[in-house]
Amino acid sequence: MTVTILRRLGAAALCLAAASPASAINEMFAKDAPVSRMTAEDFRIAGEAMRKALDEGRDGQTYEWKNPATNASGTITPLARFEKNGMQCRGAAFASDVKGAKGRSQWNLCKSAQGWKVLEGR
Repeated sequence: MTVTILRRLGAAALCLAAASPASAINEMFAKDAPVSRMTAEDFRIAGEAMRKALDEGRDGQTYEWKNPATNASGTITPLARFEKNGMQCRGAAFASDVKGAKGRSQWNLCKSAQGWKVLEGR
């Protein structure tokens, strides 16, 4: 489930590609995006950090993740909480450095019965 969320973020932007929403749309599917270089273990480690950050983190508190085997790393910084369609949601800023590819992005995510889901880019 977490790998699915991260892959969706990656396909939709854990690729962490750009600061502005317009350029994020163009960059998020780039084959050179950090997410395209992540291994399954990178996704697992990042997913654990993401869940903890979104579930427990204070606004602005940065959570780091790193896979010593691949040197892939990144951060997740939860932002303000809000409600959308009866779901608990919050913004989050993501950064990553995977095999020399670096990126940043911000997303709104909402928690469903299946876990955190991407709502939209910010």
